[in-house]
Amino acid sequence: MPDPDNQTPEQRIKELEQLALMSQKAQFFEAVVDVLKNDYGVSIVKKRPGKSSRSGKSRG
Repeated sequence: MPDPDNQTPEQRIKELEQLALMSQKAQFFEAVVDVLKNDYGVSIVKKRPGKSSRSGKSRG
């Protein structure tokens, strides 16, 4: 993230808009996880680093 003091006002506005969008997306996904957990009993867990559900082979 560039230094806010070195940005033009347009660049700063764009950065703040992107930050607001990322925050909205995070809130949405948290709400989806809450609904899955509370209404459907689905447990969402974060995968540990280094563990992949894909086998190294391509499907093609």
